[in-house]
Amino acid sequence: MSDLRSFKNKQLLFDDALVEDKLGFTLTLNPPVRAEAAALLPEKPWEVGGVHLASVIEGTDGVHRMYYGATDQTGVRSLCYATSYDGVVWEKPELGVVEHEGSRANNIVLNHLWGSVFEDPVAEPEARYKLIGEDRTPWGVTSVNCGGARFRYFKEDLETWEYSGVIGAYSADGVHFTKYEEPIMPWYTDTLNTAFWDDRIQRYVAYVRLNEHLRIDETGRQVGSFDYRTVARSESTDFSKFPAPEKVEEPDFTLAEDEDQVGGGLYNSAAVKCPGVVDSYFIFPSAYHHTSDTLDVQLATSRDGIHFDRWLEPFVRLGAAGSFDSKGMYMGSGIISSGDEMFLYYGGTNARHDIDVDVKRMANQESGVGRLRSRRDGFVSQDADVNEGWLTTVPFVVEGDRLAVNMDASSRGWLKVEILDETGHSLWGYEKAVADRMMFNDLAQVATWNGKDLSELRGRTVRLRFWGQWVKVYSYSVTSTQ
Repeated sequence: MSDLRSFKNKQLLFDDALVEDKLGFTLTLNPPVRAEAAALLPEKPWEVGGVHLASVIEGTDGVHRMYYGATDQTGVRSLCYATSYDGVVWEKPELGVVEHEGSRANNIVLNHLWGSVFEDPVAEPEARYKLIGEDRTPWGVTSVNCGGARFRYFKEDLETWEYSGVIGAYSADGVHFTKYEEPIMPWYTDTLNTAFWDDRIQRYVAYVRLNEHLRIDETGRQVGSFDYRTVARSESTDFSKFPAPEKVEEPDFTLAEDEDQVGGGLYNSAAVKCPGVVDSYFIFPSAYHHTSDTLDVQLATSRDGIHFDRWLEPFVRLGAAGSFDSKGMYMGSGIISSGDEMFLYYGGTNARHDIDVDVKRMANQESGVGRLRSRRDGFVSQDADVNEGWLTTVPFVVEGDRLAVNMDASSRGWLKVEILDETGHSLWGYEKAVADRMMFNDLAQVATWNGKDLSELRGRTVRLRFWGQWVKVYSYSVTSTQ
């Protein structure tokens, strides 16, 4: 039984990894709902060039933290800090940390820098908060300036330029940061880098940008061309030292949905690992469509953080004409739980990527940090429609007495759970005929069989077979009531 999955934790049904077979159930993408008002808008002198690219940390002390990028009227980038008790209303406290135009009465954490911040559960107290990002201080490695995404495969010597490496910093309080003396990854960067501690593999993982056809040659230069953007990943036991990353996701130009990304590609990943779930990873790349010169957000899912399945339809569509997010969207990292919902945040702009490049840093650019609302564990579901369907899970050992299902049958639908033995036969007392009908919309509806629970099956190897009609099934878990 050693190869059986442990089902002590919640199991998310965002792919077919937990499915042995099914009929009538279909994987369905569930886009989040855009909040009516922006979470943050530029309103301070150091924000007049725009606010963007947020990361959030759910507060164990009741205070949520947001780190967002801001640009002032001279083009200077800053990492700023905001707090919230509910994830909806955000305050910009005066920190007194960084001077701007002769005053420290601002919420700037670091100048000349962008990045994302996460809380490190295994760090010493003085390094509880970790930052991964980019600054504008070249660290001496040059790259061929090939003219950006319009050009490919240069062989002759071209102008070179120094580039910023992936930098890191640490903090005890999430406000006063100390930068590492050297970049934490020897790699070109031009995106919102993301990192976190992965408890599954007991390592730090970092997600950065990789430009296809760029490589580091024997002299330390990056040579080749930008061509298109991809998502890359690196892992390390030491947050201050990551090896060069390896590509984990890229456009597939043989598909009609991706063909417009030639010259564009996939921008920042906003990678997260679902808290409390062993093997659930998500990235939210911004898909850069070259013809329209705009970016919307997609979703890709993974069981190991390396091999991703990407939905080709937008997960978050551009905002309506005239809104601050009508031309570009970049998902931030981190998720905040709020009751039955999850909040995600993104940077939005009404400036196109290239065509409006000169407008981006002007005071009349509209930008902001938006908030998205999603059902808990609800990015993807297994759905049955008008025809009754069934879905059988892979086998597992029962280690609890209570099966709870995150489901939405609304008014019309229903769900039943049948339990099968190792050979695939119905267990007596747990057949479909005696399974109690589950209805309505519930994040943790408990399955029963003529009123009884799973306690008789402790230690048994079983499969679940979901039967349903007009129902969405998001996740399930087996827990103990004692």
